[in-house]
Amino acid sequence: MQLVCEGHRQVEGFSEGLQLVLNRPTVLQEPVLRGASDADASGASIYGSVVRDGGLFRMWYQAWPRGWSGSDVIAVGCAESDDGLNWRRPPYGLIECCGTKENHITDLPFHSTSVMIDPSAGPEARYRAFGYTDPRKVQGYPQQITSRGYYTAHSADGIHWELDAAEPLWPSADVITAAWDAYAGCARIAFKHNLRIRGMSRRSFRTAEWAGGKVSESVSALIPDEYDDIVAQARGFHSADYYGVGLMPTEGPTIGFLWNFRHQLPLGSHETSMIRYGWTGAVDLSIVYQTERGGRWLHVPGRPDWLRADQAPPWATGALYTASSPIDVGDETWLYFTGGVDRHGWRGKGVQYSEWSKRVAEEGGWAQIGLAKWIKDRIMGYQSRLRDVIALSPLVLGDERQGRLALNVVTREEGFVRARLVSAQGREEIAGYGFEQCVPIAGDHLQVDVQWQDRGALPDVSDGRSILAEVELVDATLYAFDFVMPG
Repeated sequence: MQLVCEGHRQVEGFSEGLQLVLNRPTVLQEPVLRGASDADASGASIYGSVVRDGGLFRMWYQAWPRGWSGSDVIAVGCAESDDGLNWRRPPYGLIECCGTKENHITDLPFHSTSVMIDPSAGPEARYRAFGYTDPRKVQGYPQQITSRGYYTAHSADGIHWELDAAEPLWPSADVITAAWDAYAGCARIAFKHNLRIRGMSRRSFRTAEWAGGKVSESVSALIPDEYDDIVAQARGFHSADYYGVGLMPTEGPTIGFLWNFRHQLPLGSHETSMIRYGWTGAVDLSIVYQTERGGRWLHVPGRPDWLRADQAPPWATGALYTASSPIDVGDETWLYFTGGVDRHGWRGKGVQYSEWSKRVAEEGGWAQIGLAKWIKDRIMGYQSRLRDVIALSPLVLGDERQGRLALNVVTREEGFVRARLVSAQGREEIAGYGFEQCVPIAGDHLQVDVQWQDRGALPDVSDGRSILAEVELVDATLYAFDFVMPG
């Protein structure tokens, strides 16, 4: 279905009482995966992906080994689950960790990896991965890596990997996310790119597409601005930038789960240039979106947080980082996320790091993986408290499928939804398709067809007429819709 948002090309207008609101997720109070082996005793980060492969859930994630020194590591674990909640770690025998190869670490030499199934590839490259790597950190891995940067790799089984090239696709930073866009037949990629903005070195993001072994030219996409600093300062921080973004392509807008990094003082400094930058602070999540693929990224008005670290369960109150993309499970959408027990860059003043690392290893690690979920197709919605109307134009499809107007909608106790069809020019009501002839909709519906009395389908518009649907919301919220007409 088409998720509603401001600027959607099928939203032709709405009355002044409607408000765009976020639907915040339900967060499980306990993590679904925490450090539980020597390979990930110090922590488990969903700097990675979860995919459903047939009836199996598979998770690729960043493993922080026992005795972790505090610096970034290259170790992509692959866990499996039958229900997405209880995970097992098969021993692959590939990469030595803590003196043994009896672990679940794959030979994918990436930090911050994204894994997807490429439906356009042959069996030898069924799995596609993007990630950051550094030749100084891949001892024991079979791949040849020339320099730091962002790479791509392929695999037949998701365990044994081969780099597509020894040279990076893009130069170095250290966070990249990617998701397969089934509607466009390509991978959508976002990667960190640092810029000097308002006197500070700030984390921003560039985006690109990948298909058939080729990448598009990257473009600047997500750049922190003055309002991000204002939001951070209102929360008691100094400044802000973006640490990463999870991606959710849909039939309509592309949704982004933005990792907002709010810095506290003192700021850090670059070792050579002494450019100040944010190093310590909280990481919260907000929603951004594109109304068209490759277009401008937009924030929800007011930029409200979708999920805040200080309101998360106790094991996640420091910082939140999402998987590369969510997955649909039945009538729900699931997004795995990392919860950090401390803020980014902070271990406690005067705390001996080696002792701290040993202690958190006994508690499941400094980072653990949790789950946020919500009803499918309900990221944001237009909410009415009284009576309001939103006008929708149809997509005209070049086939003979029957047209339909379907809604993802919730009404409150006395609320209801109706619709009428009008001409696009003059807004004249089409006979038999008025509010009074519409069967009222009440309750909670993921996808309900709008029906009119004695009318089995939408009217024939083969004569070239353009029509609109005026959807009347009375104490209700519209989250998504499907409005199509045959061409």
